[in-house]
Amino acid sequence: MFVKKSMFTRNGKSYVYYKIVSTYKDEFGKNKHRVVKHLGKLSEEEVTEVRKVLKEQSQLGARNVVESVEIGAQSAIRLPQEVPQFILHDAKLLIYEPFVQKQWNVTEVDMLLLVREGTGELFMDGKKVVLKYGTVVYAPSGSGMYVVNTSSIPLQLDRIAFDVIIRSGSPAEKGTYLPYSVQRMFQEPIQLQTPYWALQVSQELEDMQVSSQQQDVFKRQILFYTMMNMILQNTGEARPPEAHNVIEHAVTLIHKHYRDDLTRDQIAEQLGVSPEHFSRLFKKEMGMGFIDYLLQFRMERSRELLQLSRANVQEIAQQVGFQSQYYFSRKFKQMVGVSPSTYMQQPKTYVTLDAWVTSSLLTLGVVPRIGFINPWMMAHYQGVLSQAEFKPIEGLDEHGAEEVKALRPDLIFSNVHKQDIAWIRTLGPVADFNLEKMDWRAQLRFIADVVGRQEEAEAWLQALDQRIAAAREKFGRMIDPEDTFLIMKIVSGKIYVYGDLRSLGGPMLYQGLQLPPPRIVKERIIDAKLLNRYVSLAELSEYSADHIFLVNYESNWQEGAESFKVHPNWKKLAAVRKDQVYDVNPDIFYGFDPLSLELQLQEMTRRLSSHL
Repeated sequence: MFVKKSMFTRNGKSYVYYKIVSTYKDEFGKNKHRVVKHLGKLSEEEVTEVRKVLKEQSQLGARNVVESVEIGAQSAIRLPQEVPQFILHDAKLLIYEPFVQKQWNVTEVDMLLLVREGTGELFMDGKKVVLKYGTVVYAPSGSGMYVVNTSSIPLQLDRIAFDVIIRSGSPAEKGTYLPYSVQRMFQEPIQLQTPYWALQVSQELEDMQVSSQQQDVFKRQILFYTMMNMILQNTGEARPPEAHNVIEHAVTLIHKHYRDDLTRDQIAEQLGVSPEHFSRLFKKEMGMGFIDYLLQFRMERSRELLQLSRANVQEIAQQVGFQSQYYFSRKFKQMVGVSPSTYMQQPKTYVTLDAWVTSSLLTLGVVPRIGFINPWMMAHYQGVLSQAEFKPIEGLDEHGAEEVKALRPDLIFSNVHKQDIAWIRTLGPVADFNLEKMDWRAQLRFIADVVGRQEEAEAWLQALDQRIAAAREKFGRMIDPEDTFLIMKIVSGKIYVYGDLRSLGGPMLYQGLQLPPPRIVKERIIDAKLLNRYVSLAELSEYSADHIFLVNYESNWQEGAESFKVHPNWKKLAAVRKDQVYDVNPDIFYGFDPLSLELQLQEMTRRLSSHL
């Protein structure tokens, strides 16, 4: 492979761009060139660096282009690297009975879920996937999800668990295999056109017992690769990949540089295509011209800033790429319908993509038009919900995304850890939040500031603090000061112990009620600022406490999910011996929104009072 320089002239102006080209022989034995990667415009220093890297990789003997390396500030090339290897773990049939209570699970390795029979819904990372015969969903390692059977017959899923590794191309790490992400291969759920054969192969995998016989190991791996090939044949791109890649890069540049004096010719030059060809490609891919898209994007960002920042209209105009406040205001009124100053004062339409945000807004007396909400919350908020139109959703599928976009919301509240913010911004202005940087009080105050309900937030916080103080006084008379308290979660057959951050009642138990954890929890989890820690059965006895709040997510992923209760180390725990293990509702204890916190306080008070 080598770097090739190309030049063309359009309207009297010369354009220079670069690409990586490989050589091959056609059927007549003639040398031909194939474009491996369009690089666009590069400086001489960047061209020299690309050639150097290609030479080094050629000397290493690598053959396949699979990995990107950043060149300078904006250019990227694909360098030769090894082929990723897929290693099968196991294949198992999961059965969800009709209308059974949802089960929360976390994946330890990469997984594919194939729907064999029935219908249902899968919720993962803030998205809802409708499950039906032949649907394939990819779940990367560490994904939290739950599946709901929505039909009157059992929902059957084939779960294929595997690892993906790749040999490092670094000379210092030659021969070392590293984890490899294949998320790009499965960005969206796949609907198999002919599911029968893939499910047949999956069934063979499930029927084959894990064996130490080498021929069986090979056969399982061959069947696995056969099934993967059948699935990936359904992921072909309908659009010409080269055109799609050019416009995808263009949109990325717009989102990154919309504040600058951006022109069509600049983008086209950067991408190494003529301005006219770029305009045609952009309109075909995006459904609107470059100027219209840039203007629309700037307007959406300005609507964000008008709600989230304390900047004045002139400052916001400059922040989104307008030099003239007058021109910005005129365009804003033309596209939004009112002037920026009027927009800031008028009622807003909100969408929430996290249940704790919905709960926070409802506590403050604000009803979003569309929002994630846990079904058990609906009855608690019936009074405020009856005052305005509200559509509950549990996940954002394609239909839901279209509804949000058609609503033209003023603001979409979105969790940076659960949603693709770049994609969410295609639906409307976004207020993104990072839960790792705010405690639950700061989160409520942030939302209150955005929607102008600061007084309501402070009143609620004061009332909750009074109830917490009353509970602390009560426990001070009832509880032995030497007693310790622990929060334990069981999910997918594994044990996790929680600290005082965010979830599972930690903030209420340790920060609010100020009940002491075991020393090991304080040192290894709370002081280390960890959300939780996995604890094996072998070390479980080290986490003994006088009281345990147990959040047990029952799962059909593991056989004998309750087996930890017969283990000797479980029976050694002080809370087990004293009969002070409190099984609590996972729905209530999972959250850290205002309603969840109130109910956690009630449940902790009730359970501890009944045992003391």
